[in-house]
Amino acid sequence: MLALYPSNKLEHLSFLLTTLLRQQPMGVFTPETILVESPGMQHWVSMQLATEHGVAMNIDYPLPVRFMWNTARTVLGQDKVPKQSPYRREVLTWRIDNILQDGSLMSAEAFEQVNRYWQNAGSEQEQGLQRLQLATALADVYEQYLLYRPGWLFKWEANERAVFDDMEIWQSEIWRILVKEQPLHPARLHQMTLDALEAGHLPSEPTNKLPDRVIVFAINTMAPQLIAFFDALAQHIDIHIFHLNPSVNYWGEAKSSSEQAKLLRLEGLKKWMEEDQSNPLLGNLGRQGRELFNLLTELDTFEISAFDSPDFEETNDNAGSDNARGLLEYIHNDILQAAQPKPLAHDLREKDDSVTIMCTHSALREVQVLHDHLLHWLSQDKTRTPSDILVMCPAIENYAPFVDAVFHRVGTKALAGRGQVRLPCTIADRSPMDAEPLIAAFMALLQLPDSRFGVSDIMDYLQLDSVQKRFSVSQDDIEQMVVWLKQAHIHWGLNSAHKTAVSEGVDLDDTYSWWWGIRRLLMGMLAPDSEVIVSDLLTIPDVEGQSALTLGKLIDVVALLGEFAQVLTAPRTAAQWSKALISLRDTCFMPIKEQQQSWDLIAKVAADLAARCEEAGYEHELTLRQVRDLLLNRFSSPDAGNHFMTGQVTVCSMLPMRSIPFKKVCILGLNDSEFPRKSSPLGLDLMAGAGRQIGDRSRRLEDRYLFLEAIISTRDSLYLSYQGNDVTNNSERQPSLVLAEFMDMLANSYALDLSKYSVNAPLHPFSEEGFTGTLPSYETGWLRLADALQKTKLNTDEADNDSTNDADTATLAPSSDALSTQSLRLSGIQIARAFKDPLEYFSVQRLGVNLSQSFTLLENSEPFETNALLRYQVLDAIFSSAERVAPEKDDVTSLSYSEKVITFASLRGDIPNNPVARDEVDMWKEGALALSQAMGPHDAEPKKAHFQGKYITFTSSALLGSDALVELCAGKIDAHRALGFFISQLVFSSSDEETSYSNYPLDIYSCAWEKGETILKKQRFPAYDRETAVRLLLFIEQLYMAVYTAPTPIHLSLFGTFMPGTRNSDTKPVVESIKPEMITDILHALLESADGTSETDKAILSQVQHAIDEMCPFTDKDNAVASETTNEKHEKAKQAVDQAAALFNTIELQRALTDWQQSSGQFSADMASNPYLNWLFPQGVSWNDIPHLSAFVLLAMVNNASQEEKL
Repeated sequence: MLALYPSNKLEHLSFLLTTLLRQQPMGVFTPETILVESPGMQHWVSMQLATEHGVAMNIDYPLPVRFMWNTARTVLGQDKVPKQSPYRREVLTWRIDNILQDGSLMSAEAFEQVNRYWQNAGSEQEQGLQRLQLATALADVYEQYLLYRPGWLFKWEANERAVFDDMEIWQSEIWRILVKEQPLHPARLHQMTLDALEAGHLPSEPTNKLPDRVIVFAINTMAPQLIAFFDALAQHIDIHIFHLNPSVNYWGEAKSSSEQAKLLRLEGLKKWMEEDQSNPLLGNLGRQGRELFNLLTELDTFEISAFDSPDFEETNDNAGSDNARGLLEYIHNDILQAAQPKPLAHDLREKDDSVTIMCTHSALREVQVLHDHLLHWLSQDKTRTPSDILVMCPAIENYAPFVDAVFHRVGTKALAGRGQVRLPCTIADRSPMDAEPLIAAFMALLQLPDSRFGVSDIMDYLQLDSVQKRFSVSQDDIEQMVVWLKQAHIHWGLNSAHKTAVSEGVDLDDTYSWWWGIRRLLMGMLAPDSEVIVSDLLTIPDVEGQSALTLGKLIDVVALLGEFAQVLTAPRTAAQWSKALISLRDTCFMPIKEQQQSWDLIAKVAADLAARCEEAGYEHELTLRQVRDLLLNRFSSPDAGNHFMTGQVTVCSMLPMRSIPFKKVCILGLNDSEFPRKSSPLGLDLMAGAGRQIGDRSRRLEDRYLFLEAIISTRDSLYLSYQGNDVTNNSERQPSLVLAEFMDMLANSYALDLSKYSVNAPLHPFSEEGFTGTLPSYETGWLRLADALQKTKLNTDEADNDSTNDADTATLAPSSDALSTQSLRLSGIQIARAFKDPLEYFSVQRLGVNLSQSFTLLENSEPFETNALLRYQVLDAIFSSAERVAPEKDDVTSLSYSEKVITFASLRGDIPNNPVARDEVDMWKEGALALSQAMGPHDAEPKKAHFQGKYITFTSSALLGSDALVELCAGKIDAHRALGFFISQLVFSSSDEETSYSNYPLDIYSCAWEKGETILKKQRFPAYDRETAVRLLLFIEQLYMAVYTAPTPIHLSLFGTFMPGTRNSDTKPVVESIKPEMITDILHALLESADGTSETDKAILSQVQHAIDEMCPFTDKDNAVASETTNEKHEKAKQAVDQAAALFNTIELQRALTDWQQSSGQFSADMASNPYLNWLFPQGVSWNDIPHLSAFVLLAMVNNASQEEKL
């Protein structure tokens, strides 16, 4: 008897199943046979049976193909049919590879195409790999032929053609060889079993008989071969097929929109109108289920239906009545009745959340918005739990990292104490390669023979818990190792021989290799506490005491991995590889509780490799590359049964038969071109070119039916999400075609306003709409940031509307707690550093907040070229060392310390070991020697000076030459360094001591290299009278205090664009008119300028004037004799200030400020990604936020404060 149980709900099928088992119980020791399609469905059925019966036991859940094979053994005899099929894909691969290695066979003309495939691959190892990959692909297509095209195989066995394709010639030949070795393949056994069942030839032994009944539960796709098998078997035993049927009415001829359009185009309007218009979801999405429905209806069956639907009657209920229903209920009813949707504008309840369509910008935002949505959904009903929620994604690996970041995945450490709620979840259907760190690390070790032993790769290996346990390494040990490796300049390669072996064209040199660096560390343990040269190696004196044990652990790891890099290269048989893989696992890892499953999986895969080859009679040796490819394929296969329905939010991939009912079903990633997913058939697959037949599997049709099943299996609420806006430019993106069809049905067929069901999520999780709009957010961290942004916006608006501010109320005088009890003591270069990134300086110095991510980065590549930073470091070491010898007047022929600095830098690994770098080093030495000669004789000890300002003690030091203060600069004198040298000269000029050097200019000697030529430069900062110097220092002090006490973006990179020599040449006349010696008149002009100065400008200038009045013993010359010269200077200063103020009102400078804030790139200030600018000024910077006029005046004075001379 063949009984069919159709229903539109899986719960009803479960009820029918439990009723059947209760009313017709089997024997206590007789197992029940239930066929399911996936482990997830097996788990659900077991849970349902256990709930109804109290226990679920003695149940066999075979897959359909396995059941067919076992039945054939029972019907035809166990002595005739083996227990395991030799045509299983895992065994068939090795049988085919055996055939492909038969030289006499492959030399035949039929295999010319096959030979070309792998013999052009290159090396023998490459050929072996491609041959095995071909065998694997052939095994896959033969398995498809066995299930969907058995007629082809029978023709091939009879030496007949089936598809008349060139590849058919050699595929049929290989098949005949396989059949000659093992005549009973599944297709043949299937036919023999059908014949035996039709003839009534059943086994008579009581120990070998068919089961009393077979239950087929909720399989949504079956090949015609399988259905014919059940039909024949039903003549002898009871077959119960529990079938999920979306509609109670006949829908076997439902047509999709494209099929209807084709009918209209070909047959005309009359024929199109004669066709019954079925539900569009059944027509567009249900083709796969429709084919199974039609195949089952052709059988002679006994049917028990169990359809259920809401009691929809024709009523005039409006949206406000108690009987109004949700949209999802209407969709379910229309699918059940296979009816065309009708307008529902006035029939839905007022607050309907049964269907939600979410539009976001990225996968991360999809997960973040989903988490908030689920928290809100759970809060609406206390009976709802996380286990009621199913989240599906077309590509789970693309979403798994974001799910881990937003949800709390069971088995990981929960983030506590952060004021946030994280829903518990499990992620199913992930591949072991992506989900299990132990598996990924094991596969990485199989790459050792081809590995460059990059330093970061080896340290990544040490980060694994099972590795740390194996070598007794702690996280503190790893951090110490990273420091040593950075100091030792270890980049790649074990030694010189290994570097030459893995990389062509590399000289026999062990610099930057592991053992080169480790020897330096070991010798540093024995050498003095400073760097010394021993046997042409520069020691690293950083390993001492107990830390030597940590170094020993690092040596053990490198030595062990180097040993396996040699051992794994030898070819082995499958049995030998199985032992070698287990040995690698046991030697390099130690199991921990969380990774026990991965530990056992490695052993299972290794054992399966040997067993399959033994079953296939495969005795050839395998190379490491072949084994790696086999293991990679195995570990990359999703684990479909793991972590599914474990009591939390279930996150999984979209796989067939995920129609298990949930109250809340969510689907992410419904993006255009990503769903339905596309599958590219193998080039060897003859089915792809022969046309599809009923029952054939299709990825596109499967995905469409999966979407329909998801709608049907949703009980309370359906959530559909897609990325509808581009994350970079917010441009609109189309949803998946299935989602677009669904939305079109809502808008046109149901006549609904889509805006009530479709929601556009904001780009950022801290957006105001996430907390005040229709999207409730529960993340307190984002709430704090959103609140801060809102307060900033309100404060900005209030400031813009407040016109009562003046210089007195906007004073920048620091409060009593703004400074420490001791005065700030700063050098010129330290003060100048504050203006390089003043927002960072304020954040770090005053708030104690450092947003920069500083960490040690290990690089796998050695340096190949020098750079400006390296040149600066080397030359600065030469110029600033106490060992540098000052040449005598009559002997300036050498600079001996430069040789030592260069030698140490080379042995340390700072300087690349190549001819180009050596030539550059020679230029550096020549430049250092020439610069020392140009600087002339000078005192060995630097001269020092200081100036006590109101808040800062300015300090300065320089060497005393014959007629000037002198200093060497190892780098380019940019605006930052020029400001520092300018301040240093002002400190010397402000000194009133008898032994001061206030009348000496400051000469800065530097060198540059252009097109291989060394260019020596001298930049002279002249001395100033004490009054001018003091006024300038007090002016600079107030600008510094503005940066130090409040976020004030006086960036040198911004104002540097206005200086002459840059792209903005219009400001050149204005800049040249503002000179340091004019500071007294400039200050007066700035104070008199009412329109050009901002409030921050006025505050600074007011403080400068107060400081001058308090600290300067000078008389104001403008209040003395008003001479013509004094008036002229004052007029010039006023004119210069007015011109400067006018500049900031021009469109060009407004655009320059905007461009500066948006600039990002290698050669720019990179302000667009400056975290301090975005944090402290989220709305952007305007000129009114900056003491722009004061800053411009200072930088203009610095620009005019020195004269450059080429030597």
